[in-house]
Amino acid sequence: MFKKMNKLLNLRIVNAGVWSMGSHGVSQVLRLASNLIMTRLLVPEMFGVMVIANMIIVGLSLFSDIGLGQNIIRSKRGSDPSFLNTVWAIQIIRGIMIWLLAVIIGVSLYFLNTLGITNGTSVYNEPILPMVIIAISFSAVISGFESTKLPLATRDYDQKNIAFMVVLSQLSSIVIMIAWVFFIDRSIWALVAGNLVGNAVKVVFTHTLLSGPSNHWEWDNDARKEVFHFGKWVFLSSLITFFFNNGDKLLLGGMISPELLGIYSIALIMINVFQTAISKLINATVFPALSKAYHDRKGSLKGIYYKFRIGMDSFIFSLVGVLLVTGSLIIDALYDSRYSEAGAMLQILSLILLSDRYMITERYLLAIGKPKDLTSLNIIRAVSLYIFVPIGFYLYGFDGALWMIVLSYFTGLPFMIYLKIKYNIFDLKKELITSPLFFLSIMLSMYIVSLFDKA
Repeated sequence: MFKKMNKLLNLRIVNAGVWSMGSHGVSQVLRLASNLIMTRLLVPEMFGVMVIANMIIVGLSLFSDIGLGQNIIRSKRGSDPSFLNTVWAIQIIRGIMIWLLAVIIGVSLYFLNTLGITNGTSVYNEPILPMVIIAISFSAVISGFESTKLPLATRDYDQKNIAFMVVLSQLSSIVIMIAWVFFIDRSIWALVAGNLVGNAVKVVFTHTLLSGPSNHWEWDNDARKEVFHFGKWVFLSSLITFFFNNGDKLLLGGMISPELLGIYSIALIMINVFQTAISKLINATVFPALSKAYHDRKGSLKGIYYKFRIGMDSFIFSLVGVLLVTGSLIIDALYDSRYSEAGAMLQILSLILLSDRYMITERYLLAIGKPKDLTSLNIIRAVSLYIFVPIGFYLYGFDGALWMIVLSYFTGLPFMIYLKIKYNIFDLKKELITSPLFFLSIMLSMYIVSLFDKA
C-alpha cells in the first residue's frame, strides 16, 4: 500500500514538474519575444529606469515578506478556511502598505532630484523615475487580492491550471504594451501599463481558474500567531535576499549611466530566465515533496534531497558550459548592435548559475523549519556583495564590479557545507559526481561553434 502511494506521489511530482517547466518555457518565449519587440521600439535608457523601479517594488515586497504562501504549503492548517482567510487579509494589508511606502520613496526621490542632491549622470537622477515608481508599485495593491487558491494549487501539484493562468496573464501584459506603443506613444508608460494589467489579470484568474475555498475577510488570532511566528525569520531572510539579489542594480544605479544599466539588464534577463526556471521547478516539485517527507517520513529526506540535486546539478553544469562559450553569439543573434556589450556580460554572469545548485538546500532548510539558518546564509552573501562591488568598480571599473557580483554568490558556500553536515545531508561523492559535465559541455560547445565558423 505504501509503495503504491509513493508511486502515485512520484507521478504527481513528475507531472507537476513537466507542467511547471512547460509553462515556464512558453512564458520565457513570450517574455523574450516581447523583450525583442520592445527593445527595438524603445531606447535602452527606458530599460535602465525600469530596472531601478522594479528593484524598488521587489525590494518593498521582500521587506514585508513573511512567507504567506510558504506557510500555507507547509502548515498542518493549510486547508483550514479560517487560516486561509486570515492569510488573505494579511496579504491585502501588506499590499497597501507596500504601495504607500513606494509613494513616499517616489516623492522623496523627486525632492532629492529637485535639490540637486543625486548624481546628475546616474539613473537615480532621471526626472521620470519618481512617477514610474509610484505608478508601478500599485501592482502590490492589486496582487494583495490574489487568492490563497494559488499556494494550495502548488501544494497539491496542480501545475496545469497555474500554467494556464501564468501564460494568459503574460499574454495580456504583452498585448497592452504593444498596443500602448502603437496607439498612444513610445514611452516607458507602455512597460508600466503592461505590468499593471498583467498583475490584474493574474489576480482574477487565481479566483476563477483555480479550485479551492473562496476568500473573505477574517481574522483568526491563532492563525495570525502561526503566520508571524514562522514569518519573522522568512521576513529577515527576504530582507537580506533583496539586498543581495538587487544589490548589483542598487549599486550600479549610482555608478553607471542609464544606457549601460539598460544593456546590463539585457544580460541579466537572460540569466534570470534560467534562474526563474530552476526556482519554479524546485518550488513546484522539490519543496512540496521535502515538506511532505518531513511530516510523514523523515528518514527518506536525504535520499529525496540528492535525488533532486543530482538531476539539477547535471542540468546546471551543462547549461553554464554552453553559456560561457555562446553568450556573445546569443546576444548578437537576438538584439541589435546597441546591445552587443551584453554578450560579454552574459558570459561572465552565467557563472552565477553554478550557485543555483544549492537552491534545493535552501528549500530543504525551509521544509524542516530552519529559516534562521537561511537568513544567516543570505547575510554572508549580501555583506560580501556590498564590500566587493565598490572595490571592484574603484579598481577596475565596470568589469571589476561585474566579476565581484559573480564572486559574491559563492561566499556563502563554506557555511552552506557546514549546514549540510549539521543536518546530515552532505555526501562528497554525490556533490562532485556531476561536475565533469561542466568541462564536457564547454568542450562540446567550442567544437560545435568551430564547425559553424568553418561553414
